Amino acid sequence: LGFSSGKIRLIDVNNVSDPINPESSAPSTNSCPSEQIQEYKDNIENTNGQIDDFKQGQRGDCYFLAAIDSIKRTDNGQEILNQNIQQNDDGSITVTLPGAVNARNQYIQNGKEDKCSITGTYVITPEALEKAKDMSGQSYAYGDIEVIALELAMESFRAEVLQTNEDLGQKSDSRTAGQIAPESSSDTLAGGLTYDAVYILTGCKSDAYIAPKRKQDNIKLYIPGEYGYITEQTEPTLGGLFHKDKGISEIEHAYYKDSDLQKMLDKYKGNENEYSITVSFVVGQDGPDGTTKAGGGHALTVKKITDDYVEVVNPWDTTKSELIPRGDFEAMTTKLNVAAISEDNQEHVSEKKEGFFDKILNFFHKLNPFSRK
Repeated sequence: LGFSSGKIRLIDVNNVSDPINPESSAPSTNSCPSEQIQEYKDNIENTNGQIDDFKQGQRGDCYFLAAIDSIKRTDNGQEILNQNIQQNDDGSITVTLPGAVNARNQYIQNGKEDKCSITGTYVITPEALEKAKDMSGQSYAYGDIEVIALELAMESFRAEVLQTNEDLGQKSDSRTAGQIAPESSSDTLAGGLTYDAVYILTGCKSDAYIAPKRKQDNIKLYIPGEYGYITEQTEPTLGGLFHKDKGISEIEHAYYKDSDLQKMLDKYKGNENEYSITVSFVVGQDGPDGTTKAGGGHALTVKKITDDYVEVVNPWDTTKSELIPRGDFEAMTTKLNVAAISEDNQEHVSEKKEGFFDKILNFFHKLNPFSRK
């Protein structure tokens, strides 16, 4: 963890992960053509303030990248993400994670501020950004500096969660914001749940279908590209309210029947531009990130739903999509996550005051002169 003061944490060069797979700079399976990889590397230099196409590197953060991709495809998602990524005059980037801010505020309300390491705002120094760029395709994604900045912030946030849970002597709670710890303390970005990622990125809660064990034991495997690729240029009503646990529950409703999955797909068909929709499959082959193995889980964006097929986008390459026959899609789905992406659906986040980012930078520059170029 980098230096912090209350609601702000510094991510400097020493807080950037070393290569996850140091022997290779590019995925060996399902890899982009070399010219496309170069295009992605070139795009990293273009800090345009929005989320562009990207490709998952050799890191098991599909849950997070699928969430980013699904959010930015909605009518309001790109704007919400943009509001939380601030390019600063000195070349640093400040990322605010609304769900992390909410989790911190909840700990404060419960009288646990002294043991809460969660900040919610992350200042990434120019040196840290440069190192992360060099790790593009290895520790971090190809193609977009804003995506890398979000990865760095999420990585830091989940390290904060580990420390908070340790200090409070509590176990990770898989549905409570600010308690969902990473699978490994040595890699705090890898492995996670899309509804957690969506909430942390936006503050928006989800509806979730979770396949029962009997289905998961006999699940139809997802084989990327099996059906061919396409190159790209209301309130829930299905079931009962999910129980409220301590802290902030990230799931509004949870469903476990295949009939509920079918109802969800019908409900959101034609309204995909209003919702972040992600799906979890079990893959039938190894993935390019080096951690997704045949028989393991993988998350994708749901782009379009029809009566006949479901169009999905794999974070392994967000420039192309697949049409999966709807029956096969339903047979493969282990989880379906849906969140309305709008300011109306966001949990309350403290209002940013004018000059907030300048104050952050001035504060850290006084304490950390090494963060300047």
